[in-house]
Amino acid sequence: MAKHRDVILVLLITVLYHTMNQMFVPTFPIYIAERGGDEVLVGLLVGLIPLGSIVAKSFFGKMSTRRSNLLVLRLGLIVATLVILLYFPFWGFGFLALVRLLQSIGLAGYVTGSQGLMAEQTTPANRGFFFGVYAAMIGVGMTAGPLLGSFLAEGFGYKALFGGAALVAGLAAALGFAVGRGPVGAKPGMGRRYQPHSPWKNRRLMIVCGTMVAGAAVLGATSAMLALHAAAVGLGNGSLFFALYALTFTAGGAAAGALSDRLSRTVLIVPGFCLLILGMVFLSVLNGAVVLALAGVTAGLGLGTVNAVLLAMVPGYSINEVDAANDLAFFANAFDLGVVLGSFGFSFLAARSFSLFWLAVAALGVLGLLFYLRHNPEGQGTGIGTQTKQAQV
Repeated sequence: MAKHRDVILVLLITVLYHTMNQMFVPTFPIYIAERGGDEVLVGLLVGLIPLGSIVAKSFFGKMSTRRSNLLVLRLGLIVATLVILLYFPFWGFGFLALVRLLQSIGLAGYVTGSQGLMAEQTTPANRGFFFGVYAAMIGVGMTAGPLLGSFLAEGFGYKALFGGAALVAGLAAALGFAVGRGPVGAKPGMGRRYQPHSPWKNRRLMIVCGTMVAGAAVLGATSAMLALHAAAVGLGNGSLFFALYALTFTAGGAAAGALSDRLSRTVLIVPGFCLLILGMVFLSVLNGAVVLALAGVTAGLGLGTVNAVLLAMVPGYSINEVDAANDLAFFANAFDLGVVLGSFGFSFLAARSFSLFWLAVAALGVLGLLFYLRHNPEGQGTGIGTQTKQAQV
């Protein structure tokens, strides 16, 4: 247990951060709608966080490599805590958009720092297992967050929601200052002069990231439109979907991560995509609680599997092992790009028909699976992404 002290702390931080983040999923779209926003505005405001974090992670990825993953993690958690206080006054949608962009900086720091720490604290032999647990902890947060957020917003109002979210994020930030004191310790960076290898020139990494864009669109789509669709067919805010989605995301991530250390990852990617595509098809014919539950189970299990397996592949495809944090930040940007595409890219379809919206997300999933199978990185020879030599400063 002491050997993996820092890993355990990062996993606890992951649960807390995603609990805070997911508290807004069933509540924020309705918060916007109650103040006069339409589906397009909901998609835009939901998508601003992952969109803004794409820019911020480009900076944090290099900072992690040159300084340390731990510094980036702490900065991200501090920003994530403080920015929630700006939700208390509602000064129009323009100000709310600014708050969301500021919140994206916290997300970028947390994701880059936490995934970088997981990479440096694990080995190729156990990385699939630990990244699977990491993905499962995201699922735990996805389970607790919507329930806690709905409870606070519906029972005590939005100010209670914002206060509760700030408290949870603050606890995660406090744990961030306990990381780095374990027997392994946090590794120092390479210095300001070191230039990480460009992810754009890493073919295998690009294939993994391109595949993740298509998979992550499911998360963006459900975060932006599921609550509105559920309300339109008389199913409340869709909390049943979010609960089942989070539980199966947790189970899928944990199982897939462990299995990926033993099996070909392609063996897990194919059924994972098939399940998340099926989940979107279920949502396109949503007419009751049974279909909502089936959609939650299949989409959650599918995305949990795809995310855990692709995430575990990234450090092994880094051109140099010290570039893992920067490559993971690039992968996280691909994930966020998919979230933006799912939440905002197809929002004009949701304004016309929710069924068309979900089918468009399903079609993107099909394209993602075909792209992976066509360019399967596991089928390529060694070379890019397999070197582990020491970095040259």
